[in-house]
Amino acid sequence: MVRFGNLIPIPAAPVETLIKVGIRTEEVGFDSVWAADHLLMIPSGIVPDVWPILSVIANQTNKIELGTCVSDPHRRHPAVFAQMAATLDQISKGRTIVGLGPGEAMNVEQFGIEWDKPVSRLIEFTEILRNLWVRDSFSFEGKFWRLKNSFLQIKPVRNPIPIYFGANGKRTIKLTGEIADGWIPTPRNPRLYRKQLSEIKNAAESAGRNFENFDACLYVYTAISKNRTDALNQLKSIKPQIAFFPKVIEDAGYDVEIPEKFSLNLYSDILLDEAGFKLYEDFGRYIPDEVVEDFSIVGTPKDCEEKVEEFVKAGVRHFILVNMGPDPKYVLEFFSKRIIPSYKEVD
Repeated sequence: MVRFGNLIPIPAAPVETLIKVGIRTEEVGFDSVWAADHLLMIPSGIVPDVWPILSVIANQTNKIELGTCVSDPHRRHPAVFAQMAATLDQISKGRTIVGLGPGEAMNVEQFGIEWDKPVSRLIEFTEILRNLWVRDSFSFEGKFWRLKNSFLQIKPVRNPIPIYFGANGKRTIKLTGEIADGWIPTPRNPRLYRKQLSEIKNAAESAGRNFENFDACLYVYTAISKNRTDALNQLKSIKPQIAFFPKVIEDAGYDVEIPEKFSLNLYSDILLDEAGFKLYEDFGRYIPDEVVEDFSIVGTPKDCEEKVEEFVKAGVRHFILVNMGPDPKYVLEFFSKRIIPSYKEVD
């Protein structure tokens, strides 16, 4: 089964529009709606708390799943986060997905929030969430959090709520297979996706887990137009967002000379200040135009149909689309009328 999700346009749209887009996502036949859970984002714009927005969308929809893409284990205590997610799951009657990742410096360091050992925190955070959701009482002694006879007075409808990892590095990809219910990688080409999904499957099997119900997602930018050049130009201006990490570009098979000043986790390390914006812009100049096309669903409708199928053959079972237009309504209609029905018929 292949499913399609829509990322609501943070930071490009005001809160009222985000809610309308979320509701419209169900009306046109998508399977899920997602929201970036950030304090700050690139490019600059309106960045709200997504939990009340998802709650309003949940209250005005009936079928679509609602997910964060993704949350981090730094800004909230895991008990507070578990309560928030359980509440959304009650409102949505069991349609919540929690996307979790190691987090980014931009969301914490400028606010004096500690950002250390992000992967180790992610592991503890995940364990605490699941135990608070399913157990009547839970004690925990970890490196970062300590709970004694703790419990929640609200439980999720879907218990436990599925947790998907935003994993891009070698360690987090292995961890995804070992403990996560799904995978939300940043953009990459089909060849790299297939390779890394195989690594996740091997890790799951080594951990004795059943991989059959694992949700293999892909966070991917899309721009569609009858004029192919117009669609490509929409994405060339945001190259660093499409290819977040120099290491991913290398792993995808591109022999690109990228100066050492760009870390292996540029998007994770960058701060939203004058120096950070310059670093972001400079990085974009080193990304070949070919990467934009290779990592995206972009071009004419026929181009995009072929690219969706290429990703499906690589193992993608749940697309999380970042709609870049040029006409967002046209893109939404294209997936609604031409792409989604064709995969529903196959199912």
